[in-house]
Amino acid sequence: MALEEKREKRPPVTPMMIEEEAALRNGSRGLPPGPWAEAAGPRPRTTERHIAVHKRLVLGFAVSILALLAVTMIAVLLSVRFEECGAAADGPPRAGGNGSLSGVARQPPGAGQPLDRPEEEARGGEAAEEEEEEEEEEWQRRRELPPWARPRLPRHLRPLHYNLMLSAFMENFTFSGEVNVQLEVRNASRYIVLHAHRMHIEAVRVAEDKLAGGVRVARTFFYPQTQVFVVVLNRSLEVQRSYNLKIIYNALIENELLGFFRSSYVLHGERRFLGVTQFSPTHARKAFPCFDEPIYKATFKISIRHQATYLSLSNMPVETSVFEEDGWVTDHFSQTPLMSTYYLAWAVCNFTYRETVTKSGVVVRLYARPDAIRRGSGDYALNITRRLIEFYEDYFKVPYSLPKLDLLAVPKHPYAAMENWGLSVFVEQRILLDPSISSILYLLDVTMVIVHELCHQWFGDLVTPVWWEDVWLKEGFAHYFEFVGTDYLYPGWNMEKQRFLTDVLHEVMLLDGLASSHPVSQEVQQASDIDRVFDWIAYKKGAALIRMLASFMGHSVFQMGLQDYLTIHKYGNAARNDLWNTLSKALKRVGKSVNIQEVMDQWTLQMGYPVITILGNETTDNIIIISQERFVYDSDTKPKDPARGDNSYLWQIPLTIAVGNTSHISSEAIIWVSNKSEHHRIPALEEASWLLGNINQTGYFRVNYDIRNWKLLINQLTRNHEVISVSNRAGLIDDAFNLARAGYLPQNIPLEIMRYLSEEKDFLPWHAASRALYPLDKLLDRTENYNIFNEYILRQVASMYLKLGWPTNNLNKSLVQASYQHEELRREVIMLACSFGNKHCHQQAATLISDWISSNRNRIPLNVRDIVYCTGVSLMDEDVWEFIWMKFHSTTAVSEKKILLEALTCSDDRNLLNRLLNLSLNSEVVLDQDAIDVIIHVARNPHGRDLAWKFFREKWKILNARYGEALFMNSKLVSGVTEFLNTEGELRELKNFIKSYEGGAAVSFSRAVETVEANVRWQRLYKEELFQWLRKSLTQ
Repeated sequence: MALEEKREKRPPVTPMMIEEEAALRNGSRGLPPGPWAEAAGPRPRTTERHIAVHKRLVLGFAVSILALLAVTMIAVLLSVRFEECGAAADGPPRAGGNGSLSGVARQPPGAGQPLDRPEEEARGGEAAEEEEEEEEEEWQRRRELPPWARPRLPRHLRPLHYNLMLSAFMENFTFSGEVNVQLEVRNASRYIVLHAHRMHIEAVRVAEDKLAGGVRVARTFFYPQTQVFVVVLNRSLEVQRSYNLKIIYNALIENELLGFFRSSYVLHGERRFLGVTQFSPTHARKAFPCFDEPIYKATFKISIRHQATYLSLSNMPVETSVFEEDGWVTDHFSQTPLMSTYYLAWAVCNFTYRETVTKSGVVVRLYARPDAIRRGSGDYALNITRRLIEFYEDYFKVPYSLPKLDLLAVPKHPYAAMENWGLSVFVEQRILLDPSISSILYLLDVTMVIVHELCHQWFGDLVTPVWWEDVWLKEGFAHYFEFVGTDYLYPGWNMEKQRFLTDVLHEVMLLDGLASSHPVSQEVQQASDIDRVFDWIAYKKGAALIRMLASFMGHSVFQMGLQDYLTIHKYGNAARNDLWNTLSKALKRVGKSVNIQEVMDQWTLQMGYPVITILGNETTDNIIIISQERFVYDSDTKPKDPARGDNSYLWQIPLTIAVGNTSHISSEAIIWVSNKSEHHRIPALEEASWLLGNINQTGYFRVNYDIRNWKLLINQLTRNHEVISVSNRAGLIDDAFNLARAGYLPQNIPLEIMRYLSEEKDFLPWHAASRALYPLDKLLDRTENYNIFNEYILRQVASMYLKLGWPTNNLNKSLVQASYQHEELRREVIMLACSFGNKHCHQQAATLISDWISSNRNRIPLNVRDIVYCTGVSLMDEDVWEFIWMKFHSTTAVSEKKILLEALTCSDDRNLLNRLLNLSLNSEVVLDQDAIDVIIHVARNPHGRDLAWKFFREKWKILNARYGEALFMNSKLVSGVTEFLNTEGELRELKNFIKSYEGGAAVSFSRAVETVEANVRWQRLYKEELFQWLRKSLTQ
């Protein structure tokens, strides 16, 4: 889970490593110690004084014989030695060089077996170089890229099975490995090309299965540009035969966030370490040589050797454990089903666990720090996981495929979680929950992350996308089922029908309304392209399109189609057309004929989304004009594809429409809109009737109307808003604000709609209004007339704030309260009141903070703690900031730690904000994954926006080195720091920085420029219009 080009990080070379490397060179590449070494050494010359002339020939002959014997024995010994590949993954693509990790890790079991010596070592480096050059020239003459230089692995080999044996050395954070890969040959070739990156290869052997003889290795080399390791053989591998590739290697357990990396925590004053993997999308190659593309499914047999003070985990259960006398143990895990490399996983830790079992016998365990397990912080996650496995088994009619599922809570991880099959890894904040200090919002977050990852056990692990261009096939489904699965756990929360709108649909439309957006399915040519497909377009737009598809198909038919899709493709790979074909067949079975591929290709292969405009026809009764065009926030922005302007975009749109009046709304009808403009007859369309499109916002598009219809809708909301569904009330608010921001509507329309909110008792419209107001607030919060906007919002909020009041302390109540909707509504209104300066709200927050400080007992209601902390820090003196800082360090509850850290960013004191920014890069103080949130939250604070922007530019090299390879992180950081810059000067600074910066994130910066340009354009064109209307409204 985010995105840009990568920069290499090499391990530092220490004197110890240089010494060990020299020892390896002397011991492994020279002659073995013993008498033959002496025989081959220099000898004293025999003089005429000691030997008679007639004996010289005889003795010379004898010496020659001895020398010949010595050379023969040396050759024999070397021929059965390990092949020393000696090329570091980051080194030049030629054999014979020494890797930076030589000799660091111990040899794995079996390292003494004889492996073939490459002939280039015997011939010498120069001959090998000449041969490489000749081979490169040969590929150039053919006008072909050599197989190792292509963006995808060549297709002539297919891995069938991996036998992987690892030894983890946690005392010096290194590991050694031996991997045996059974290969099937599809096309003859003398090259074996597979992925390997940032490791030292010690030895290679290729042998034909079931035959004694090996295949001679001519040479080996790394090709860093494509992160592959190449084995060049003396002869071609034969078609339809099976071979075994054996590689011995070692590497570091990295102090970063990808591959096989380390993390730590403190228990009883002692720092403890653990090692864990994160392979998605392309980082398995850092932990073992492999065919690291999703299409190459194989079975895996893992063995992990570690100190007995640790335990090891992997995708499958432990089959046997072998204990050694020296305090080491080797865990042998059961063989996996067919699976891709990116969701293989292992961990070495000293955690404890709790366990439960599903109805079908799946053993579910949650592993975490011993103190967290003892407190019961994992019990909630464990219990809902058992229920969710049973839910998914029933919904998909496909059983969970493994005998166990482990949930691993780790302190440091690049993403919220990773769906490794049978061993899902979560960052602690997204799985550990203490009911006595966790809000409903936190519980919801934990719940939805778990629902998401469990869905991946089917969509992603059991059935895997063929290639990364269709990553939305797993991420879109998992994101959609976050809401479906949570509805199963909490039926009254209406997540899929309501919260989906504000948290997914409205949010992703902001991003997808930029000209720099991209299609859900986008071409992926090389490794640097893979990272950029993991963004909110894949996750949230994918989910929104799936929801639209389920709606127009009918949910029961949609479910039946998914069951067929999973059954047909289980343990294999699938592409989007496989899904479309299966769903079309499901529709046919119920007598409907819709070409799903034809409809959905327009939504998945085109970027953006349409805005539907519905106009009344003044000359003909009951006839309306429906038109579609691509929605963009800044119409002045050049299209991403200049050959295709926005006018060429067309979608087949399932527009649901209804007619209403003051007391009634008709049942919905569906109109398929496929042209730029169409005329449609709507029965019972009277003078006072209004039209409403996209009923319950199931479609992925915006709807605009003529001003007359907008006025009728505003009047309806004011007189009797309940005639319009809660989902459409939220939709009208979001559409109006965004249509006005993009210039499709006058600026007053969304603010006029807001007036009805004083009578709105449902959470969703308030939540939609709050989210829609947020970007508008950030556009205005540094303007001289901001107080006018501020006053208008406070007037709209005041009456509801007084009605709802503050929650009482609920420490002794159930975490899941009787009325989720009511508590979330109260929280939303309090947040708006405190954010815009309601005096009573500020006083209440200050009183609660002061009581906590004086009594050292936190009586602040759970559901508003984050609001109170932030408000208190912003209003009160530096002592409060220091108090919150102290509590952040002392608390062990991860949910509390998160909101305390975010509260520190709310200060009005620029010195404190600067201090916090600098502390954020200290991993001992702020976890790596949390530092980004600190910088972004400071940027959202009007007092810190310029500080965060300056800090970002000054520390870019450090930030890019830390997060450049992690999906989402760089993209999230760039967006978060720049999205509310809105002056000409800031736009110039952004463009100048982009010209001079080094590193990746090009797509994110392109998007940032467009966003800031749209902000500047809005300020120029619409700011004064908005303030004029606000002044007039406040004086009425």
